[in-house]
Amino acid sequence: MAELGRLLTAMVTPYTPDGAVDYAHARRLAAHLVRAGNDGVVVTGTTGEAPLLSDDEKTRLWEEVRQELGGAATVVAGAGTNDTHHSVALARRAEQAGVDAILAVVPYYLKPPQEGIFQHFRAIAESTHLPVILYNVPGRVGVNMTVDTVLRCAEISNVVGIKEANGDLAHSAAILDARPGFILWSGNDNDNFHLWCMGAWGAISVTAHLVAGQQREMLGHVLAGRLPEAATIHRRLCRLTDACFANGSPSTIRYVLRQLGFVIGAPRLPVVEPDEAVGARVMAEVRRHRLDVPVSA
Repeated sequence: MAELGRLLTAMVTPYTPDGAVDYAHARRLAAHLVRAGNDGVVVTGTTGEAPLLSDDEKTRLWEEVRQELGGAATVVAGAGTNDTHHSVALARRAEQAGVDAILAVVPYYLKPPQEGIFQHFRAIAESTHLPVILYNVPGRVGVNMTVDTVLRCAEISNVVGIKEANGDLAHSAAILDARPGFILWSGNDNDNFHLWCMGAWGAISVTAHLVAGQQREMLGHVLAGRLPEAATIHRRLCRLTDACFANGSPSTIRYVLRQLGFVIGAPRLPVVEPDEAVGARVMAEVRRHRLDVPVSA
């Protein structure tokens, strides 16, 4: 699934001052991210505050971003919920909206057993002709998808890969070793270097809002075998990643983008921006880095 791209940004959702989704600025942000070096965007994922958006808002976001990017970049729809029937309905709407793939998260809150996780993903995959990317993020959903369950899902013809964010490098190594053709995107920016060195395909990133160019440079070094050069970039970007998660995500990355002049509005509750002290520490670190956008002093 090379056409889905190696580097994708998990894009924030812009809002107007009164809290409505700002579709015009969503289009502008998506276009900027592609110009900055991303192969595409994930729309209405965790960073896009998916649980706080209505189905109609999600569908229109997918449509608007697809129209803006045309065929020049990938649009992945975050269409997974903890409700299988709801996820199936969203996957069908995403396909109608013209996206390139579905990102579906392990069902959250309910902590289903591994069989329930498999049946959930099978139902989603069977409801669409689109490629499906699994999303394993136990820190948010409360349960880890095991290697065996991942490999079982990988047998489904249109389940093409996984965004892996469980922080367990041995877990990812086992997937890559057992199923070399199964695509693995790093879901934790601080794991990018290690996973890429093991053969992971790319990353679905939060900090690619800011440093897609450097992430692409690092990936190029890894692919060319220039590991010391790649490691130098990674060590530097780890400090930026830590700053961009200082108040959780998407809270902190939204705050940073607003400070840099992006018109994205305030987040929806219960997400809140960092307080003044945390914000000052975050921006002090951000200003130490070479970003894809100008940084004011």
